Amino acid sequence: MHRRLGVAVVATALVVGLGACSAPDENTQGGSSSVAAEPGAFPVTIDHAYGSTTINAAPSRIATLGPGDSDILLKLGIVPTTMAPFYDPTNRSVITPWNADLLKGRSPEVLTNATSDLAGEVTKVLASNPQLIVAVNNAVTRPVYDNLAKVAGTIVREKQYADWQVPWQAATAEVGKAVGKPTETARIIAETEKQFTDAKAANPQLVGRSSAVVIGSDAGGVYIYGPGDGRGQMLTNLGMTFPSSLQSTITDGFYGSISDENLNLLNGLDKLVVVDYAGATDKLKANPAFQNLDIVKRGDVVYVDQGLGSAMSVPTVLTIPYVLQRLVPQLAR
Repeated sequence: MHRRLGVAVVATALVVGLGACSAPDENTQGGSSSVAAEPGAFPVTIDHAYGSTTINAAPSRIATLGPGDSDILLKLGIVPTTMAPFYDPTNRSVITPWNADLLKGRSPEVLTNATSDLAGEVTKVLASNPQLIVAVNNAVTRPVYDNLAKVAGTIVREKQYADWQVPWQAATAEVGKAVGKPTETARIIAETEKQFTDAKAANPQLVGRSSAVVIGSDAGGVYIYGPGDGRGQMLTNLGMTFPSSLQSTITDGFYGSISDENLNLLNGLDKLVVVDYAGATDKLKANPAFQNLDIVKRGDVVYVDQGLGSAMSVPTVLTIPYVLQRLVPQLAR
């Protein structure tokens, strides 16, 4: 199933010289050639899960394949040629409340199925005539990578991280280095980390408290996300903890499930965050097994709408400020 649902849904060096491709009309597509690289930023070699990619010059057209990859570029003033939407069944647009102003009226090609059928989107990516392909926040197979890398320099996640579990700081630093802006990117990371620091300072009662994120399941019970998932990262970056008592529920890398019969495992939490997905929260609220939980009765459940849940699923330098402004006040009550 689709990873954004979160419900069950060696190395060889590649040296690529960029700048040889002609670009389509930039008035209708993404891509920016006006953002200057930092002095001495090129050539640069990016080590990743499938080897390394050397970028010899600043790319003027950059395609992004993973949700959140585009946020990093947009923060740096670069509009990509392609974008993967944050998964939301009610809105497959790439325009979100946190990126709308930064798109500058451009219309990047939307990779509608980028996180469910990336191989099927390769044609769109290549048709956008990219000079660099960024696919850090996606599950990229070796065959897909090889096809992309034949056409343009391609970077994927660093090898020490699993698919979908790249810390936002690492993803940001990798992309910033690839586009020739490592110093500016480091400053942006520091500024974003400070927002977490400030939130913790303003709400010390959250630090060290146990928490978890769940979505109601159609089959009853809930799907639960571990600290490796983006939603879990949002809470741990606020100083909250994912308890050892729930570790055994995480059975598929970053998520798992808890049946109605075992929902009492959630009672040991200090805070439970329930993210909506396609009406799942309404069904969960109507579930007697959930409503009878002590954590529900004592009011320590925070209900998050689908849009905010989508932003939580991929922490980036754009989604983090958006989420903190809306989630922290609810957690702090």
